[in-house]
Amino acid sequence: HIITNLDYFDNETFGLFNACKCDFWWHLCKDSGVGEACDYAAEYCCGDYEYEYYDGKIGDEISFVYLNSPACFCDFFNYAQNKFDYALKAKALMINKEFQNPCAQVDLWVRGLSISNELQSLEAIYEGTNGENWTNSAGWMNEEDHCEWHGVTCDGDGFVTSIDLRDNNLAGHFPVYTRTHSLEGDPSYYPDAENPLYYVYDSENNWQYTKHGLANLYDLKTLNLADNKLTGTIEYLPLYNLASLTHFDVSGNQLSGEVDALVTPSVKHSDFSNNRFTSMHRFEKYKGSFQTLEYCDISNNAIQTDVTDKSNNAIHSHVTDFFPLSIEQFFASNNRMHGNLPAALNDLQKLRQFDMSSNALSGSLPGFTESFSTLQKLDMSNQTNGLTGTIPEDIWRFQSLKILNLAGNKLTGTIPSAIGNMAVLEVLDLSN
Repeated sequence: HIITNLDYFDNETFGLFNACKCDFWWHLCKDSGVGEACDYAAEYCCGDYEYEYYDGKIGDEISFVYLNSPACFCDFFNYAQNKFDYALKAKALMINKEFQNPCAQVDLWVRGLSISNELQSLEAIYEGTNGENWTNSAGWMNEEDHCEWHGVTCDGDGFVTSIDLRDNNLAGHFPVYTRTHSLEGDPSYYPDAENPLYYVYDSENNWQYTKHGLANLYDLKTLNLADNKLTGTIEYLPLYNLASLTHFDVSGNQLSGEVDALVTPSVKHSDFSNNRFTSMHRFEKYKGSFQTLEYCDISNNAIQTDVTDKSNNAIHSHVTDFFPLSIEQFFASNNRMHGNLPAALNDLQKLRQFDMSSNALSGSLPGFTESFSTLQKLDMSNQTNGLTGTIPEDIWRFQSLKILNLAGNKLTGTIPSAIGNMAVLEVLDLSN
């Protein structure tokens, strides 16, 4: 998976991203603290890169160029540095060199924006989502000023900051990239016309210059494509370059595959509800959005996840163990999650609403008050397998709880008089 261009003395990887290997090496990285495991994790999770140098001498390097996702490399770089005081090294190219800080390239991608790039990316979204049949396509593909197109908002320089096409009859695959532009034969990029392999390879690999769609709108802050007819899976890695995107809403479509709630480095609001997703990627600690996510809604899907605590097996970390500490609202109702909740959950002092109703959870309720001290709504109702045992005494000591719904389970025991101390409780449902 390495291509070496001897004319320019570039070493480059090709097709390095691998979800399975990413998962394997990331676990070794975070659990063992071995720096070399983090090297491999970064490469397989973040994708291709190249190393440029002159005269065939490693010592005379120019730099690393992160072809696919500098934002992902940036997060890994910071995680290894802060967690283990370790500097990532380029393992795939076997040159024993430390990566330069990838975070600077994230800024370069943004500064390299052009209005032409914005237009091509918007046009690609229109073409890839059946734009001719949108409910409202006012201005699209006709007016010169793309900032006047329906649903598009720009900053003062003309760069797109918001796309709101909710309930607009968008159809087709999620428009991460919907148009590919080959750089083959373009002398402004590659003046050596005798090296066609390099052209073809790079036009596939260097996403910034060769592909157009949502993932090229690097200044985008808000994306709302809810209540449309988008289908298929979402390609998340390119989206992770949208470092400014904080609001991501794709609810009410027909999307399938995996949910990754930490979709961008700084996302605060992720809404994947009312789709056809069948799995959920766990919350990865190395991602910047592990510190920013406040709202996550994955309800009304077909997510099948075993939440049982299995010691070092990370299956349970999907939804119950390693929540982002910043999370305030989490909704996962009407899915197919099963297994026993762990006896203790991680400390989430900002969490206000927690809803895992209408799943297939079993076992006893964990203690919530020590972990969720500011909780206002707790809904664990209607588990098809039924939660069992008594209601933990600490639940009756919640001083912030307004809604408590444990209906539709197999709970036993008594209701203590301490319930009278729950001064702000408005809804209590223990039926069935």
